[in-house]
Amino acid sequence: MVATPEKLYTIEEFMALPEDMTDGCELVDGRLVRKHIWEDEERTVHPPNLDRALSISRIIRILGGFVDCRNLGGVLPSVPFLVGSNRDRVRRPDVAFVAGPLPTEPDKIRALVPALVIEVISPNDLAGQQLEKLLDYLDAGVPLVWQVFPKSRHVWGCKAGKGPIFRSGDTLTAEPVLPGFACPVDDIFPSQLNQPAMEPEA
Repeated sequence: MVATPEKLYTIEEFMALPEDMTDGCELVDGRLVRKHIWEDEERTVHPPNLDRALSISRIIRILGGFVDCRNLGGVLPSVPFLVGSNRDRVRRPDVAFVAGPLPTEPDKIRALVPALVIEVISPNDLAGQQLEKLLDYLDAGVPLVWQVFPKSRHVWGCKAGKGPIFRSGDTLTAEPVLPGFACPVDDIFPSQLNQPAMEPEA
């Protein structure tokens, strides 16, 4: 039996696909890649994915509040952007901050270079794939990328290939993209209500 060749898409073909085909998908080397699998076959949302979803929600609320009250631009969840050195890939960051007025046309939004891109990492994400994604953002000219790790409760901020790691107890900043922005790292993660109590030392 002859295998059917995999369908590869151009950027233009990807953009023309119906939304139900591209929802949650990125375009990597012509292939549609679903970004995250939220549920198993029994449609059960697992705690790591719930922590990820809650962190995304908190980031949008905290960062969006900072940006909105200063009229700095827009905080966008899961919007596709053209990335890579040739702008020939489509990535869908969990959250992106775009400085300045937003265009109304989707094609013009996709062509923008966000000032800040945020990826919230789940336990199922592979390190190599996340590094490739990080390089795509930097190659497209994104000046600041946060990789957020809910399980270990830290944030890696990458500026042109370098950046500090923000851990639980630290203050998260966004210099030089958002001067003055600061919030505790712990504020973007769900509270640890289900954590077992520590036994007192004897």
